[in-house]
Amino acid sequence: MIRLMSHGRGLAGALLLLLLSACGGKGYIPVQDLAISADKSGGSIVLHYKPKTPNVYTVKGGDTLFAIAWRYGWDYKALAKLNNIPAPYIIYVGQKIAFNATGTVPKKPAKTVAKTVSNKATTTTNSANTTSAKPTVSSAKQVNKPVKPYQGSSSLRWQWPLQGGIVQKFVSQSETNKGVDIAAKPGSQVRAAAEGQIVYAGNGIQGYGNLLIIKHNDTYLSAYAYNSLLLVAEGDIVKLGQLIAQSGKGPQLDGRLHFEIRKDGRPVNPQSYLP
Repeated sequence: MIRLMSHGRGLAGALLLLLLSACGGKGYIPVQDLAISADKSGGSIVLHYKPKTPNVYTVKGGDTLFAIAWRYGWDYKALAKLNNIPAPYIIYVGQKIAFNATGTVPKKPAKTVAKTVSNKATTTTNSANTTSAKPTVSSAKQVNKPVKPYQGSSSLRWQWPLQGGIVQKFVSQSETNKGVDIAAKPGSQVRAAAEGQIVYAGNGIQGYGNLLIIKHNDTYLSAYAYNSLLLVAEGDIVKLGQLIAQSGKGPQLDGRLHFEIRKDGRPVNPQSYLP
């Protein structure tokens, strides 16, 4: 649903036509559920996805705990603790993830395994029937084993994920401007802003298109959105400056990369960390 703030109906119609025409674009994942606002400094139109946090979330195929926490602005460690999910944070399709501390966390279903961080591409498989309280996976089905939890370094070196002008700045008071947008010709090389482990690679989070999330240590995560091509998989360990993706188009239909840094689940200004 597109909401207008301080703009006319004609502008809304033009934006809608642009979004619809982009659905078939190569490497572009359409952004849905947009809020439209104006940049006070320049009057430019900014489109963002603003999700509403549910009381309980049902895990779907392709989810990871990191992605679920990122989607709703939670620290993955706090969400794991609330739901009694130990590292390496394995979750299951159909499992209920509670966001309400007073709610009851249902038991994990023993059916289908969702994504977990692994050294190879993660698959979704079915498990055998079981009456045990803990879910069991059938030995007849191949399931990627989770890797050892990545700790990372307490002292990080940061670099820009690509070179380009800032077309959208971080706004600390905003609920939607959670990072910076960097102008980039589609297909530009996107590089890891610091060493870490890929904990999400996919397009299951609305408003981000093809997205990578890197865990740098227990405190910091970074995200790289609007990519046309992802070059790494969940579980991969990446070095500072390593090529991880090719940039694509943002919801404005121009070439750009959306980049975020989160500290303990809270968005921080990337320009305070980048050289």
